[in-house]
Amino acid sequence: MFTLQISYPVRDYEAFKKVFDSDPAGRAASGATSVRLFRDTEDQNSVAVLLDFDTKDAANVFLDRLRSDVWDKPEVIGQLMTASPTGRILEEVAREGRGAG
Repeated sequence: MFTLQISYPVRDYEAFKKVFDSDPAGRAASGATSVRLFRDTEDQNSVAVLLDFDTKDAANVFLDRLRSDVWDKPEVIGQLMTASPTGRILEEVAREGRGAG
């Protein structure tokens, strides 16, 4: 499994969440098998998203779509973010504990 880890430095979580829920990059059709959204406990405007994919290629295609169709839009970055989001693809190599297997 491959996980796309995205860090979003948002101006206003509620405004970000509204756009996130509208799925502007097409998470639902991208092959993402799981989507998890997190907020930093010390900074509620620091958001992390983890999207799981079966293949590295699918994760890369989605990350490229995010960069070109969403992140490169001044209206998105200027209104919603305090800085550019970052993304990286992680490969799961081990799992322990609840949900392992």
